[in-house]
Amino acid sequence: MALAVRGKIKKIFILGVLSIVLLSGCGANEKKYFESGKALLEEGKYAQAVEVFDKAIGVHGSKNIRGLEIDILRYRAEAEYKAGDYKAAEHTYRLLISADEERVEYLDMLAIIYTKLSNVDMDIDIADAAAMYDKAQSLDDRSELHINAGISIVQYYEDMYGKSSDSSYLDKAEEFLENQLKETNRKNAKVLAVYAKHMSKREDYEKALEAVEEGMALLENKTLNAHDDETLKSLMFSKGSCYEYMSDYNKALECFNAYIEKYGEDEAVSHEVAFLKSRIR
Repeated sequence: MALAVRGKIKKIFILGVLSIVLLSGCGANEKKYFESGKALLEEGKYAQAVEVFDKAIGVHGSKNIRGLEIDILRYRAEAEYKAGDYKAAEHTYRLLISADEERVEYLDMLAIIYTKLSNVDMDIDIADAAAMYDKAQSLDDRSELHINAGISIVQYYEDMYGKSSDSSYLDKAEEFLENQLKETNRKNAKVLAVYAKHMSKREDYEKALEAVEEGMALLENKTLNAHDDETLKSLMFSKGSCYEYMSDYNKALECFNAYIEKYGEDEAVSHEVAFLKSRIR
């Protein structure tokens, strides 16, 4: 009897050891695939990265999403988005919300994704994007991603105006931008740059110039990162354009020359300079 009991204990012990070995092996494979997927994502091989992240999730095999699996899903969602598979990215961000709460980054990404899927997916409307944005805003989201989510909604309305010439889309874009200016207390140069372009489109050059000057002042004496530099570039171009449309050709040429001095000459600015020189006698 005692021998039988000892035999059972021995079997249980061996099974336990085997389970630990198998689980540690699965964990190692999961991490290996995860790191490989991140490397592919970094290289811009987005579709391949998704496949490898799927393998990592397959190794895990459980429906209980936690820890490393959440990190894998976050990276997979990014790869799906960058690969242009917006529907798959939406599904992954929805999974993340169910497993990892309504984090603002997930809400902001869903807002951006819904602007991409509006008019493409019959089940999704721009109102869905606005709802995600508003939910993130209610959680006191002040991130750069949140700013980009709002700008993507504005761009959707402006794109729809370009396709339909329906000015109500411009009205919606302007209303949304006005809200963003209030939310940021007119202290975000990127929002001001988008607002300046929008007001130029509406031929309100005084308001556009006001936004340009505010935006440039915010970036003055600041160490600019790549995103800030792109914003400044947009503001400087908008400044020259505003003066051109207001028929102040000398001032416009001065602005475009300052742009060329900082960023070099490109096709768009060359066209403007050629036009201005033809008007200045």
